[in-house]
Amino acid sequence: MARPTVEQDSKVFIATLRELGSSAGNGALRFTLGWSETRYWKVHATLFAADKIVKGRGRGGSVAIA
Repeated sequence: MARPTVEQDSKVFIATLRELGSSAGNGALRFTLGWSETRYWKVHATLFAADKIVKGRGRGGSVAIA
């Protein structure tokens, strides 16, 4: 099975974030997704650069849908 693309991962990231209530801590979201840190932060950076998510506060940081 081929590894998902960043575009596919981005859709899963946003859908999971919506399921969690449109905002979540980075650690909780990454745990829910079951992704490695590298995979999570790559998708996070892509979505942030595209203005799809915004960074928030919190101990490990948080993210919300823009």
